[in-house]
Amino acid sequence: MPKIPINITVDKGILEKFKEMCENNDMKISTKINTLMKDWIENNKK
Repeated sequence: MPKIPINITVDKGILEKFKEMCENNDMKISTKINTLMKDWIENNKK
């Protein structure tokens, strides 16, 4: 599946905590966001 770059606006504090968590788990931010979006879509199908 092709990847598409996006621009988003988030709370600075939340982003810093998220970046730290990703770094601590040796994970790219974009990979984690993609996984969260996919899980949310799967869990909210109607």
